[in-house]
Amino acid sequence: MSYKHILFDIDGTLYDTYFANQDAFFAEFSRRYPQRKLLPSDFDAVFGLPGMKSLQLLGIPEDEQIDFMQAWIKGCIERASTVKLFDGIIALLQYLHSAGYTLGIITSRQRYGMLEGTLGDCLPYEVRPYIKLAVCADDVDKPKPAPDSLKRYMELTGAKPYEILYVGDTATDLACADAAGVDFALAVWGSHERKMLKCAHYLKNPLDLINVLTAVPPDAQWLRWAREIQAIGQIGLAYCHDVYDKERFTRLREISAEIMSVQSHAPLAAVKESLLFDSGYITPKVDTRAAIFNGKGEILLVQERSGLWNLPGGWCEENLSAAKSAVKEVREEAGLDSEVVKFIALIDRNAHNRPKLPFGALKVFVECRITGSVAPFVPNSETIDRKWFAKDALPLDKLRLDTNTYEQLLMCFVAHESTQWTTILE
Repeated sequence: MSYKHILFDIDGTLYDTYFANQDAFFAEFSRRYPQRKLLPSDFDAVFGLPGMKSLQLLGIPEDEQIDFMQAWIKGCIERASTVKLFDGIIALLQYLHSAGYTLGIITSRQRYGMLEGTLGDCLPYEVRPYIKLAVCADDVDKPKPAPDSLKRYMELTGAKPYEILYVGDTATDLACADAAGVDFALAVWGSHERKMLKCAHYLKNPLDLINVLTAVPPDAQWLRWAREIQAIGQIGLAYCHDVYDKERFTRLREISAEIMSVQSHAPLAAVKESLLFDSGYITPKVDTRAAIFNGKGEILLVQERSGLWNLPGGWCEENLSAAKSAVKEVREEAGLDSEVVKFIALIDRNAHNRPKLPFGALKVFVECRITGSVAPFVPNSETIDRKWFAKDALPLDKLRLDTNTYEQLLMCFVAHESTQWTTILE
């Protein structure tokens, strides 16, 4: 993907303003029209549109819309204490800003609206260090769902449609993106949509966006063919009984290894060792990684004999669950007793870590906490040191990237800091 500009809606995407808006609206609606009935789904259908347009679509008489709007705004201000950034947003913006992406806002808020502060500002103070440009409803002739806001952004920045990813939470946001020819990512964490939206990406958690942006390119066709041949051979050996069929399936596995060896210039023996270690129906291997934090919010890394730093972890053994495997690895590599307290993520290893493996692998990230005393570290056959690192002091030039990237460590920090973490599941 060639995204260079990441644009966000505000309400329901960066900030959780839904309940303040909904409660204030229904309080005023019930006071004015006690005999009328509206459902939350009716409100959801207009959430994200400019306020006056919402009132029009909800059937508020034209001559009462201004008074209703002022009462609605007053109710929102009274509920301002309930408005907050969604968990993980600041960490996401910090990452995107440091990674060189240009960040912007496309919003139905008005630049010169009646609301002030977080509820009404098109660039709330928390996001100003990372986002400098906003296009508001009153900056264009036709706001969302029309494409004018995104087109205005492109005029201001010179960005091309294929360089932009727009992140929002409503069908209105999607319609704006589609009409402008821009990819759209649904912020599932804040969406109240009752229908399925056809989007380029679905993000359950703000940190999912980092996984989208850092996904490595698809495998070359020759590697996909070689892996499929390997899988056919292995599955065939698991179920066939005829001696001649076994010879044919064995030869398929050998051909697969030979293809990988020739194309990757790796020794054939090394490729066979990585491919032919398994038997039975072919499934991905599972790698477990344990994130442990101290009272200062620092994360524990272990230094391997190569000199590289890593989260404690390794391949999950056949007789151990992922949780027990993580606890075992913490004990062996860090010399600490621990227990699992949070399931952080299950991700596709080959989509994010380099180099790619010639077989499928899943990475399980869990948060653990120390359960016993912290004894002095004793070097062992795998690790030579352990150390606590702050988020801004990670040994980025000495990370073992095939097992844990900076983005994956950042994900662990955000999960630890979040009180309502949603597991990332790829």
